[in-house]
Amino acid sequence: MQIGIIGFGRFGRFAAEILKNDFEVYVCDRKKVPRRKGVTVTSFEEVARKPFLLLCVPISEIQSVCRKLRPLLKKGQLVLDTCSVKERPLAIMTQLLPRSVEILGTHPLFGPDSARPGIKGLRIVLCQSRCKNIGKVKKYLGQLGLKVILTTAERHDREMANSQALFHFLARGVAAMRIKLGPLSTPGPSRLFNEFKDVQNDSRQLFQDLHKMNRFARGVRKKLIENLTRIDAGLLQEY
Repeated sequence: MQIGIIGFGRFGRFAAEILKNDFEVYVCDRKKVPRRKGVTVTSFEEVARKPFLLLCVPISEIQSVCRKLRPLLKKGQLVLDTCSVKERPLAIMTQLLPRSVEILGTHPLFGPDSARPGIKGLRIVLCQSRCKNIGKVKKYLGQLGLKVILTTAERHDREMANSQALFHFLARGVAAMRIKLGPLSTPGPSRLFNEFKDVQNDSRQLFQDLHKMNRFARGVRKKLIENLTRIDAGLLQEY
């Protein structure tokens, strides 16, 4: 069985390492891709012919990739995205890709950093669009040891605004302060700063897309800032 991966950044490489145990993996990227054991680097057009297509591109690039894919796809192919936002990418894919193509939204709730010990027991979200074989996809992911969560794109984005987007926002804010913890740091801050450090491995484009492409993220940021301002004002009044 063959699978094509479009986008060979950090997550694309990570996905290829997992999938090459069960698939012939073909990859392409707009940048030059070095040779990798168990993976075939080829053209966009060749990757687009594979029965399964995994889009590992930034959220903001989904539209341009789908426009390029549209004339190349054949009936029965399954196209899956891996975006951290679901409403907008799925709407774009549904609008631009041929109706004869199956579409499934996915969001692995882990990445290369959090999955260093392995993916067993980690979670992945599936959002139905138009996929007849979602049961088979779910079964395969379960065989990998993943816990599958089925939900709607709207519910996914609401929860991500309150978790992933908010966490990245906090991490960027703390990073901008350039704080270095010393030997007197207690365990709680040390653990939190280590988590913040992992977030810095993610691209700024991912951070921007998490907030600009998720319609619920702005409200969460606003609520956080309002509450921090209120707490700060309360402290000032107590002096």
